[in-house]
Amino acid sequence: MIPASKPHNETERIAVLNEYAILDSLPEKEFDDLTQIAADVCRTPISLISLVDHNRQWFKSKVGIDVSEMHRDTAFCAHAILEPEKLFIVHDPAGDSRFHDNPMVTGHLNIAFYAGVPLVTEGGHALGTLCVMDRKPNDLNQEQVTTLTALARQVVVQFELRKKNCELKRQRDDLQKLNEDLTKFAYVVAHDIKSPCNSLAMSAGYLKDACSEKLDEEILEIINIMESTSLVAIEMVNGILTHTLAINQAEINKESFRFGDIIKELQLLITLPTDFTFEVENEEMELYTSKSVLAQVLQNLCNNAIKYNDKENAWLTVTANDTGNSYLFSVKDNGRGISAKDQESIFDLFKTVGHTDRFNNKGTGIGLATVKGLVEKMGGNITVNSEVGIGSNFIFTFRK
Repeated sequence: MIPASKPHNETERIAVLNEYAILDSLPEKEFDDLTQIAADVCRTPISLISLVDHNRQWFKSKVGIDVSEMHRDTAFCAHAILEPEKLFIVHDPAGDSRFHDNPMVTGHLNIAFYAGVPLVTEGGHALGTLCVMDRKPNDLNQEQVTTLTALARQVVVQFELRKKNCELKRQRDDLQKLNEDLTKFAYVVAHDIKSPCNSLAMSAGYLKDACSEKLDEEILEIINIMESTSLVAIEMVNGILTHTLAINQAEINKESFRFGDIIKELQLLITLPTDFTFEVENEEMELYTSKSVLAQVLQNLCNNAIKYNDKENAWLTVTANDTGNSYLFSVKDNGRGISAKDQESIFDLFKTVGHTDRFNNKGTGIGLATVKGLVEKMGGNITVNSEVGIGSNFIFTFRK
């Protein structure tokens, strides 16, 4: 028996093989199907996807044998990878000086024929072979050679797909870990900011209540600024926490419910002024989606429609429709409207148009960014049609 020599690029070849993280992995149907097809097409009892490691050949997939690996010195495939561009065939192993006393030939496998196509990456590295073996003399016709070669290319394609899927999973896991760390960080920062802001607001309120008669107007104005600024900071922190929690929630649970049911819950969460008309279309429509996410989106949009409406006869209409592949929702009002210039950026985080609401408060620029993130999390998109002085219509979809 003559063991195969090492390829000239052996160190680099092994490094590339390890990049695929496929050695000692569990069986996978994609590879088992290709191995079975190879055995059927070539009419052989044995077929293998063999990967040549440092000191062994390991079988990612196998038909006709029970073992999962053999020593590299006995591997026909170790010889095959020395000429990556060729089909390697041994018609008579018993009469070949390289294999005549090979345990695969003299032992219970009794190999009398071998044909292997090297599995070559785009970079030219032969990682192993797709091979077929028989216990009696055999040969391959041109059709079988063509098919076996094509199957070997598909094995390499599956290697690449598997590698990319593993990389995507690692990236997804890393991103999830990063999101968890960011969420924890947001809570810590929020606590560190809210505590002094709360103390400052309480102190300012106490000074106003207890000492207003003793302080001149200039000092009182400063105290009022301290109190309002502290309350704005607290609102900003609360908004950031809400945004972080909403966007980073790991799972979206769907359920069945009527559109009218969520509207009833929504009306308990928003505060409608006495001069406001609230209307709903398609209350009886059945939905199967995330009730909690839809509630968050509708609550934010409805609150904005209320806060930024300056009309004497103000109204707000919420609508749901089924487009087949998605649910289509709209929140329409007759409020102040949004300029075409501002419509391009209102969904950006911390972006505000600079106006105060009907309660003389400025927005934080967090709410609509959160809405956009939640809608996209549901596989949808959100747009706005608006005209200054006429009103706005926010339209968004949830993919089914």
